[in-house]
Amino acid sequence: MILHLLLILILILTSTSPSSSQNLSPSQSKTLLRLQRLLEYPSSLSSFSSNTPFCYLPPSPSLSISCSSSLLTSLSITGDKPPSLTLSPTFSSDSLFTTLSRLPSLTSLSLVSLGLWGPLPSKLHRLSNLKSLNLTSNHFYGSIPPELSTMTNLQALILRGNSLNGTVPDLRPLSSITDLDLSGNLLGPDFPSLGKTLVSLVLARNHFHSPIPPWLQSLDKLQKLDVSSNRIVGNIPPFLFSLSSIQYLDLSGNGLTGAFPASVACADELGYVDVSNNLLTGGLPLCLRSNSSKIFVLNSGNCFIGGDPKYQHSGSYCNQGALAAVLPPVEKKSGSKSQLGLILGIVGGIIGGAVVVSLLLFVALRRMKQETFAYDGKLLKKSDPGLPSIQVAPRTPAETRHMSQAVRIGTIGLTPYRVFSLEELEEATNDFDPEHLIEEGPQGKFYKGWHRDGSTIMVRCIKLKQKYSTQSLLQFTETISKLRHRHLVSILGHCVVSGQDNANTTIFLVMEFVSNGTLRSHLTEWRKREMLKWPQRVAAAIGVARGIQFLHTVAVPGIVGNNLAIENILLDETLTAKINNYNLPVLSKNKNNKIGSESPFSTCEGSEFGSVEHGEKEDVYQLGLILLEIITGKPTQSRSELDTLKLQLQKSLAENTAKLKAMTDPTIRGTFAYDSLRTAVEVTLNCLSNEPKERPSIDDVLWNLQYSVQVQDGWASSENLSTQS
Repeated sequence: MILHLLLILILILTSTSPSSSQNLSPSQSKTLLRLQRLLEYPSSLSSFSSNTPFCYLPPSPSLSISCSSSLLTSLSITGDKPPSLTLSPTFSSDSLFTTLSRLPSLTSLSLVSLGLWGPLPSKLHRLSNLKSLNLTSNHFYGSIPPELSTMTNLQALILRGNSLNGTVPDLRPLSSITDLDLSGNLLGPDFPSLGKTLVSLVLARNHFHSPIPPWLQSLDKLQKLDVSSNRIVGNIPPFLFSLSSIQYLDLSGNGLTGAFPASVACADELGYVDVSNNLLTGGLPLCLRSNSSKIFVLNSGNCFIGGDPKYQHSGSYCNQGALAAVLPPVEKKSGSKSQLGLILGIVGGIIGGAVVVSLLLFVALRRMKQETFAYDGKLLKKSDPGLPSIQVAPRTPAETRHMSQAVRIGTIGLTPYRVFSLEELEEATNDFDPEHLIEEGPQGKFYKGWHRDGSTIMVRCIKLKQKYSTQSLLQFTETISKLRHRHLVSILGHCVVSGQDNANTTIFLVMEFVSNGTLRSHLTEWRKREMLKWPQRVAAAIGVARGIQFLHTVAVPGIVGNNLAIENILLDETLTAKINNYNLPVLSKNKNNKIGSESPFSTCEGSEFGSVEHGEKEDVYQLGLILLEIITGKPTQSRSELDTLKLQLQKSLAENTAKLKAMTDPTIRGTFAYDSLRTAVEVTLNCLSNEPKERPSIDDVLWNLQYSVQVQDGWASSENLSTQS
């Protein structure tokens, strides 16, 4: 009897042993092994083999697998790809989702930070049993496929931190969805159509431009609404604050206008409201005032009456911003105008603007229809050879002010800013030992140091030549604390040491230390460093453009006229480009020295640039010089060399593809798509226009460089497919 029981026990233990892969069906085991190859062997999947007991793997932050009846029901993979890196050109998003469709029992799929890129294929809807889909922090681009709206079992859809663009398809058929996060993309301009079951809706950091729709008041289950850092216009609907379940409301960084109605009521559960950095006037409603509510409220950067003047603009700021949204730019003319003339001008501007916009849309649509052609499934702009043309879309003043919110996405993941003590810096630099001195010049002394946490830092020592008020110093340090971005050598903190009455003040800026060489060294020192191929070069140029965009919008006025020589572009270990030696805002010399109405700083002491706009165009010109060397591999030592090289590029564009390819750096020939190269050359020539007004804005440069990348990605995919066939 005992022997019989022992045999039964052995059989039970053997049948439940995880030592074999029979816990998952053979076909699904093969699918996971294929995923391992498609995802290019991320560390979390590196140990996969045909003997892996997939259903018995212990869950971890990077990998989690669940099974039921020998079928995979949940798969979560989190990689460690830096935001600037993607999988190789051989990766295919279509192949990925074709493979995933072989797992029809999946109810939860999470693929995060894996460097995935390409369009989201329509076959995504084959995963019809999915309840949760999370593709956060990848590089998917193009539109969201309309077929996604047929996935009626979806309860959570998270596409945060990609490059998806265009109008969001109608998602009302998703009758079970409670969580929708489309933040950090390029979606817009219309507010998406959504169902009534939502509990959390996050659309932050996109290009939504329409007013807040009235149908949102039907979302009686909505607890969180975040539409920050878009371009949403119009008044704030009062019903938002009284939605029956609302707890969190973020409307910051938009173009919302007008005053709150006096009758605004707040829901009992509402605990967080952010309406900062809009164009709001009047005063906060009673339920949002800090002295009468438990709600945490942020409201700076508007024109509220009675608010702290340090954090609120004057009424003219919001009025001009509101008009800028509907009025076309108007040239200033000398002489006074009558009130009647002003009114007629405004009315005429509105009517004329509407007519012009209508005509432009009509012409643009006809031109788009006539001058586009298909390339690897994408729609590309067609231009005549030899005629560099760049689409320039001037920003309105309101858009310029609010752009700063959108570009701050590049600050995510950086070490928090802090105030250092002098003792910490003395310890880090061995009492500012001359052996640690890296550089000394007009911008101060630069020391290399080692912080207590083991990180390498750079300490910049700036001695002020005159006495400044405590308030000015505080405003200065507040501004420099914002100079943190993935594509800047960022400021990590500061230390201010002042003598009596703030005389003999020294400011120490603690900055990150980047030690992987300059962009030029990676273009020329092929014996020492990794030579950059075409995709890496364009990625570096995009990084520089994003850094410039951030500097131009992080403060009012922007930080312009920066030293953007290619020797001042550094690359870190992941080949991320970082701008070094950019300008700092300078303390005003006295309270009457104002650059603009809101800022006590000038952009550069002793600057040769007469205006912010001129300085912006000078930065674009210097970016053109960097692009020129990235493309040709040839530094220009004189104006005559520059003019000769520009002329050669213009002629090669007008003649044939072979001529233009022959102009490129020999080390990258054969690694680029011609249309990707042509777009970059056209951008470069426009940046190098002799007339500043003819140079594009940094936003347009960035748009076209990103377009060049998409063309390159499509070409690389098609090349790979043709090689395999």
